[in-house]
Amino acid sequence: MIGKRSDARKNRAHLLSVARAMMQEGAITPSFNALAKRAGVGVGTVYRHFVDHQALLGGLAEEHLAELEALTARVRAENDPLVAIELLLRGTMALELKSPVIAQLLASPQSESREFMQQLTALEAIGESILARGRKAKVVRSDIRAKDLHRLVCGLDLAVRSGDKPAEAAARYVDIVLAGLRRPR
Repeated sequence: MIGKRSDARKNRAHLLSVARAMMQEGAITPSFNALAKRAGVGVGTVYRHFVDHQALLGGLAEEHLAELEALTARVRAENDPLVAIELLLRGTMALELKSPVIAQLLASPQSESREFMQQLTALEAIGESILARGRKAKVVRSDIRAKDLHRLVCGLDLAVRSGDKPAEAAARYVDIVLAGLRRPR
């Protein structure tokens, strides 16, 4: 039994390595057939490890998803809701710039992977709790919800990648979004 688990871990690691290489060569998300062929395995092996493309992206982004979870823990500990929202937006944008796979995951959050959907639900719940604190303190617009932040982050990622100097653009666009999130006086 231990040998099979060890082989499964090796197969999964190999598939992720091959998928990373394919993405570095320009593939947005490799098809399972192309991934299987390139990895020298049957397509069934790919499906045994990844139920859908979102699960594959989740595997490719595991370390960055852990960073995102750590970010949300820091954000949740921040007492000032505006500072918390700023930390969340800037931190998420930094992760998306570092790992475009994070952006892909957040942009199409439908998956057969229960684990990924649980992570996404937990992240949105944290975002909603931060926004609720901001609404209660009357520093955040009353009509903003976590789903809005989710969409704004996806839009920001697209915007910063459409030109040069994405890190500079991200800082500027986050400033603009933060101004729009504040409750009007």
